[in-house]
Amino acid sequence: MKQYLFSRTLKESPDENVQLVSGDALAFVRELKKQPGKDIWLCGGGELATTLFPEIDEIILKVNPILLGAGIPLFSGVIKQTSLELADSTVYRNGFMLVRYRVRHL
Repeated sequence: MKQYLFSRTLKESPDENVQLVSGDALAFVRELKKQPGKDIWLCGGGELATTLFPEIDEIILKVNPILLGAGIPLFSGVIKQTSLELADSTVYRNGFMLVRYRVRHL
């Protein structure tokens, strides 16, 4: 699996198998989506998710039965109101849930 690290502060990748991307993340992902291949999986903070939101097709939420009081927001900026369509959900015996939504960009 090809891996990319989006950063505005790093000067080089911490791993030779990970490509550092320091430019326009949205333009990079749009070009990446034009290439043949599999899905793109984004793991990161709310700021990157907000930037890439126009290209997000699916949101997978992992819900743990623990309240931490603070954390990283799913989106840390303004996005337009968007409908989500439930695609799948799994509830595990320990209360952990995995919920998958399709994003309905209008």
